[in-house]
Amino acid sequence: MSAITSSDRGRDIPGPSPAPLLGWLPALLRFAFRPLDSLMSLRERYGSVVRIGFGKYPAVLVFDPEYNRQILRDPASFYAYDLDLVPVDFPKEGAVRNLTTGMPLMNGPRHDDHRSALLPYFHRKFVTRYHDSCVEVTERKIASWRIGNVMNLRAEMERLAMWLGTAPVLGLDPEKEGEAIGIQLERTMKIIMHPLTLMFPYDVPGLPFHKLLKQADEMERVVRMVIARKKEEGLNGKDILSVMIQMRETDPDRLSESELIGHTTTMFRGGYNPNGMALYWTIFLLSRHPEALKMVLDELDQTMGGKTPTPDSIEKLPWLEGAIKEGMRLFPAGTWTGRLAMRDFELGGHRLPKGTWIVMSPYVVHRIPEIFPDPYRFKPERWLSEYHSAYEFMPFSAGPRYCIGTSLGMMQLKIALSLLLQRYSFTLKPGTRVDCTGLNSIRPKHGLPMIVTERGEIPSPVKFEGNIHKIVNFV
Repeated sequence: MSAITSSDRGRDIPGPSPAPLLGWLPALLRFAFRPLDSLMSLRERYGSVVRIGFGKYPAVLVFDPEYNRQILRDPASFYAYDLDLVPVDFPKEGAVRNLTTGMPLMNGPRHDDHRSALLPYFHRKFVTRYHDSCVEVTERKIASWRIGNVMNLRAEMERLAMWLGTAPVLGLDPEKEGEAIGIQLERTMKIIMHPLTLMFPYDVPGLPFHKLLKQADEMERVVRMVIARKKEEGLNGKDILSVMIQMRETDPDRLSESELIGHTTTMFRGGYNPNGMALYWTIFLLSRHPEALKMVLDELDQTMGGKTPTPDSIEKLPWLEGAIKEGMRLFPAGTWTGRLAMRDFELGGHRLPKGTWIVMSPYVVHRIPEIFPDPYRFKPERWLSEYHSAYEFMPFSAGPRYCIGTSLGMMQLKIALSLLLQRYSFTLKPGTRVDCTGLNSIRPKHGLPMIVTERGEIPSPVKFEGNIHKIVNFV
């Protein structure tokens, strides 16, 4: 009997085969331009473990909470992806490298040290100090709204999320420094997430990868400007950037300049990016479900009575929290995520070699009916009685590397939504088509044009078209 080599491991796992001559290129293109359909069809056809590559780049997709648990609970064996682990020839030095040297993209003891140093500043009791600034920022943002007009809810909520993230992370003015870094970040991320950027990683004028390098240079310039501005204003220890600058000044070997730039970038975007999506999708979904909206509004009236939310009152909103979680379930900020095996391992009875990529999908797991009954329906009430583990419901990842800003993010969402929903009604502009796009997230391709009016009777939803009907069952 011949021995099983590492290249043979995993071949017994079902999965698609490479196309003649073209290899995996057709499958990669299909995933790049239709990721959600690709993920769902792979699970339906092959089951909860799917092989999508072997040999030089072994990879498997897993669609099961227990597999999520096995991978995410063992960060020493399964590394998060960073530039050195991705099979793309990024420059060894420079802006791209600096901007991606953030905590989510770090591994090993250095990651653990940085996380343990910053974790206390994200503790639930500590983030309460940002409550009043969240209220003030939301009030300031909506003061410019023109009631009765059509507003792009996606753009407005993304900007609001940037403003909300500025005080705790940067400690600077949200309209100046917050928007400056946020807007440039989105320009850069739009290129990074373009399928052709990673498929053709060549620094040639006209290619997306070349544009990425240019945008990254500008992004680094903006971040350095924000850091300099923070030093000018003084380090008060009340925001994460102050804490990190003080940490670097105290012990430069513990936190490098590159890591300071990377942490600033990834922590800021790690806050406003998922919050922006949660804000506009929660409002949109509630506007399409009048009965659920009524329950949320009744709860807000009983708890707050039209007043400004307090730290105590936002903890007494199970219906609103259920609506937020249900929006995150249907529209997770990351539809898939990956880890790289640093040792040989076994998964579901299959032996797999070191160097295997494991791809997990919150989007797919959130739609398994055995876990979430009636999975395509928006049902905030499920969160009043159902319990789901962090490996079933994964808006903030799970395990020792779960999102460090979870408590802060939920506080910001409840404050902003309680203010918005108590005052305004949101109705989709008649004739709107809602098509969703995104390689690793779900965003409305052409925005979300909503008519904003003073709160009154709950408006009846208008009919609309779009591929969003494949993501949510609107009854």
